[in-house]
Amino acid sequence: MDGPLFTPTEAAVLTRLSLKAVNNAIDKKTVATVAGSCAGHSVRLLSESALVSLVIAPTLAPELRRKLFDTLVAEPRKVVSLESGLLKLDLRRSWQELVLRLRLLRRVLSLVISDPEIMGGDPVFKGTRIPVHLIAELAAQGASEAELLEHFPRLTAQMISLAPLYAQAYPLRGRPRRHPWHDLQPTRQSRRPLARTCVKPYAAR
Repeated sequence: MDGPLFTPTEAAVLTRLSLKAVNNAIDKKTVATVAGSCAGHSVRLLSESALVSLVIAPTLAPELRRKLFDTLVAEPRKVVSLESGLLKLDLRRSWQELVLRLRLLRRVLSLVISDPEIMGGDPVFKGTRIPVHLIAELAAQGASEAELLEHFPRLTAQMISLAPLYAQAYPLRGRPRRHPWHDLQPTRQSRRPLARTCVKPYAAR
């Protein structure tokens, strides 16, 4: 297959499908894959045509899904005719959405770096030590753009908006890394009396 290839996780993000749906389509041979490797692991890779097929496939009968994929592999096109012209599929919107999502993914990839000398190799935004997955997690927990910019002034609005996309396409593997101070005991403990306050019962207010 010519052109860029994508892992199932990337395909799920680009097509807005679940990873399970993508893997099911691969297992059922609705789309073909190319054997490849990612981070030292064997992985099944999909072409752009396969991604468009994944988006359209749920609307088609099983026997037509493979025909659609074979047609797009032979010649990627915006309108596909199946069943001797009795069925025409307009794929222009699907192609446009795929191109847009692909541009966003490429953009966030250009903003991220992974260096063993920086945060143990965790992906961070270039020019910072701010982990991408941390920003995605904080955003998922409800942190606003203004709050994140206040606490991480080296971020940009674009970095914040694209962090979830990166985290979805490239999830961290394995158990979360513990901070180096996680198991250390405090060097000093101190106690201070709390200031006494008088709080009236709610009904008396």
